[in-house]
Amino acid sequence: MLTRILAVVAALLAAFCLHQYTQAGQLRADLASAEERAGYQARSQVVDSLTSQGEEIQRTMSWLNDYYKSADGLKRPQGLWIQERPDFEGLGVWVFSVYLPHRLKGETEDQARQAVVDAIKQTEEWQVKHRG
Repeated sequence: MLTRILAVVAALLAAFCLHQYTQAGQLRADLASAEERAGYQARSQVVDSLTSQGEEIQRTMSWLNDYYKSADGLKRPQGLWIQERPDFEGLGVWVFSVYLPHRLKGETEDQARQAVVDAIKQTEEWQVKHRG
């Protein structure tokens, strides 16, 4: 009798373990799917946000060009032009790696521009041109 009870309990525990194992596998699959959807939705929202910011990006590049020329900036007479071509590195770093992330976090244009100025002031070029 005791053997039968133990056999039933063991069978129930085995069934319970199998059920839990299956549930855990399904939860892992659901989590992976949710992460994939979240990544896609996040990228889609960034694209939607950037699509409407064309004029702002143009204003920002124009401002950056003027800042490069200014006495407070990098004092480059040609602004964002270097060796007869646009300074693609400057545009890429300051607009896409500094300015836009600040804007996408909800900061104003002025706050994001200030972040660019602060970052430029940390560069060797700026520091060399503004010594004593």
